[in-house]
Amino acid sequence: MSQELEHFSSPAIATKRLNDFLERLLEQGFTQAQIAGSIAIPPQYLSDIKRGERPVTELIARRLGEEFDFNYRWLLGSSSTMELTSPASGTTGVSNLVSLPLFPFPIEGEPRQHPKWKGSSVELAGIAAGKVGLAKSPYVLQFRYNDPKERQKHERQKHERLKHGDLILISQAPNPAAAIHVVRFRQKSFLARASADGSWTRVATGDVLPSDCPATGHCIGVVWSALT
Repeated sequence: MSQELEHFSSPAIATKRLNDFLERLLEQGFTQAQIAGSIAIPPQYLSDIKRGERPVTELIARRLGEEFDFNYRWLLGSSSTMELTSPASGTTGVSNLVSLPLFPFPIEGEPRQHPKWKGSSVELAGIAAGKVGLAKSPYVLQFRYNDPKERQKHERQKHERLKHGDLILISQAPNPAAAIHVVRFRQKSFLARASADGSWTRVATGDVLPSDCPATGHCIGVVWSALT
């Protein structure tokens, strides 16, 4: 029986809370440029976060919490209160951040030495960062498709469906219990689900791949889920 595909963030909650918080700051006389400058990001980047086009990362939440003296965990959706419970709540460092290479497709081999890596990276924090130490040659995959629409009718699979733009933490070690695997077919790698008859079904297209396709890795979880 496969495991559920884990999600490491609450993007919808974080985006709503960020917009509510920014609205309060604007009412107090701050400008968006001032807010962005105080946490060392461009104003456009902050606009992208407000529209849900970029995630509210733990790093951004921590910076806002430190600058405006509130519990950054509230912004991420992991706390119900903005109040700091201790001096350390808003001043914890960001040393637990892990940066991983970002790819638009599954790969094999050392990510940072891969010939098609263009230098893009993603910073992980919290639970997701903790998972990295247990992974083999990990990297982050940005999913460029949507699961076939017919999967929507299968209730048990709704939690496993991927959306265009999802960021997925990948380990290059097979895991028979995983919900979604990386398999090799004709010298290319694909995301696929295991079928009862031993074959594989591509996540992106629903196409069936032969049962003799070797599994070369698996999806650990969704680092950030697209809002569309």
